[in-house]
Amino acid sequence: MPCTVTAYSVKIASLGDAGMELTIARDVIGEWNARNALEQKRILLPLVGEGDAAPVDLLIAFVCGKAGTPGGSETEIEKQLQSGKPALVYFSDGRDDLSGGQVLPLRALEEFKKRAATAVVDSYGDEKELRAKFARQLDATISAHAHFKAEEPDLSEVIPALPDVEPVPAAAPLSACAQTILSEACDDFEAYIGRINAGGMLRIQANGKQLVEQNDPATIAKWDNAFNELLAGQYIRDAGCNGQLFQISEKGFDFLKTIGRTPVGYIAEMGGM
Repeated sequence: MPCTVTAYSVKIASLGDAGMELTIARDVIGEWNARNALEQKRILLPLVGEGDAAPVDLLIAFVCGKAGTPGGSETEIEKQLQSGKPALVYFSDGRDDLSGGQVLPLRALEEFKKRAATAVVDSYGDEKELRAKFARQLDATISAHAHFKAEEPDLSEVIPALPDVEPVPAAAPLSACAQTILSEACDDFEAYIGRINAGGMLRIQANGKQLVEQNDPATIAKWDNAFNELLAGQYIRDAGCNGQLFQISEKGFDFLKTIGRTPVGYIAEMGGM
């Protein structure tokens, strides 16, 4: 089955000289892809520069240098937020921004936070602080923002409905007479069952007992069917004597355990040989 990876566009914009900031942003995005792309089946594609002002999947904006407010970039941020997509905006607030220029007044940051309440708006003082904040906030945005929530596929459209299938009936339990034969043999040390069918008479013996109580046709047929049921289902096996001696098989011992019977003797211990 092919592996589908969703690609998300990430635009990195700047107001002022933000050369180092752009490099940090690309590095952090690359690190996120290396950690998460394979497992999450999605990848972030960074776009750097002005380009089209249309909303992308994620907008990253850096405000630094001598520009007092985001200016024209603010319109792009507003469009991004109005479309329901996330934006991360960073103001330089150190003594010098990373380009060495003059920092922005603190009031510019606070005023912008009010105007872009749904954006992630933060500040940084140096390269280390920016890298740490951006990495943490990028991961949180990808994990929590509604735009990145993968929709559950409608499996009814992907997987065709299975045709109606008749349920497979459960295996029929052994008849009462068949269970009686096994149970009596269970109490025999060697789990033997003797069977003689001659001259219109049937003898089935186990644990020293004659199980066929009468020789009328109906009774003989009932016990003969029970014996054949065990033999055909491999609950017993031929033990020799010209087909007149049988023993409980491993399958027979397993069945006895399901009805609460505990086999005895060395034959049981050896799993029906």
